[in-house]
Amino acid sequence: MEAYKTVCPVCGYIRFWVGYKTGIGKTPEQLAQMEKDHTTCKRCGFTKAKTELDSETEIGEVFAEQTKCIVDLIGEVLGEKK
Repeated sequence: MEAYKTVCPVCGYIRFWVGYKTGIGKTPEQLAQMEKDHTTCKRCGFTKAKTELDSETEIGEVFAEQTKCIVDLIGEVLGEKK
C-alpha cells in the first residue's frame, strides 16, 4: 500500500488516500479501479486529476519511512555499502 495525494486542476479539490502500490497480482477489474482512483476527482468527476505520493500528511510520512527501511534492508542483504 502507498499514501497518495490527488489534486483536481478543475475544481481544486485535494484528496489524501491510501491505495495499492503496484498492480502486480490484481485482476483487470482491480487495475481499472486503480486507474480510476489515480485519475478521477471525487468531487467534480474530472478524469485527468493528478496523483502523486503523499509527502504532506503523517500517514504519507509513515509510508515513506517504511519504504526507506525496506530499501535500506535490501541494500544490506545485497551487501551494498552506504
